Amino acid sequence: MKINCTIHAINRCGHRGFRETDLDLIAEYGTTTDGGFLLTRNDIMEFERQAKKRLDRLYKLQDAFVSTTDDGRTAKTVFRATRKQRRRQTGRW
Repeated sequence: MKINCTIHAINRCGHRGFRETDLDLIAEYGTTTDGGFLLTRNDIMEFERQAKKRLDRLYKLQDAFVSTTDDGRTAKTVFRATRKQRRRQTGRW
């Protein structure tokens, strides 16, 4: 989520050691409150759980190849690439 900042907020970020992009992270992953957003330890732990699940899934998908149409938007087939196929696709011999 992109947060628009007032000049006051930009000044406070500088004084208090925050970057403007930090505000976007707090808004995206924090808990919504009446006055804004609060990033709690539980919010961070939830993000970490989700990131680990996603990372585990990526490892399971390692060496998978999706063949697409020329525009790259439609999958034609999917398979586990052999070593030879991986080399051919990446151009590394």
